Amino acid sequence: MKKATFLSAAKAVLTLFIFAGILTACSNSTSSDDHEHGDAEGFRLKMNGQTIVEQLPEQDITGEFELEPSQETDLITIFFIDHDGQEFQPEDDSYSLGYEFEEDGIAEFEQHAEDGKWSFHLHAEAEGVTDLRLMLMHNGHSDLTSQGIHVHVEASGQ
Repeated sequence: MKKATFLSAAKAVLTLFIFAGILTACSNSTSSDDHEHGDAEGFRLKMNGQTIVEQLPEQDITGEFELEPSQETDLITIFFIDHDGQEFQPEDDSYSLGYEFEEDGIAEFEQHAEDGKWSFHLHAEAEGVTDLRLMLMHNGHSDLTSQGIHVHVEASGQ
């Protein structure tokens, strides 16, 4: 009888140790989850190391693009901003950059594979004004859609 009680107690202790080990492993502070970002709540567009346009969490967009017809911008790179103000670019292949213009034919969005999926150029097509909306696409839907980014195309001297 004593043998069965000792064996039952040993099984119970072993089960507790296994359960505690699983809980400890799930809350391990060295896990890769510490390097994960929060959800995108804003973004920054940088060109030549300078922020050109940004939309901070819960704020209005600042900045715009002013181009001349046929002009193409230098490389523009987007960095998303989480609630804590940290910049990030999703590494998961299920994320991509989407865009739409309010008016077609004024500017063109150009992405080249060699520039990476978070970089692009704007190419001025014709004089006029349009708004560009950028979207953080995830599995066919937008996780973040920007406010309208003003794109103004006008010949110099006007």
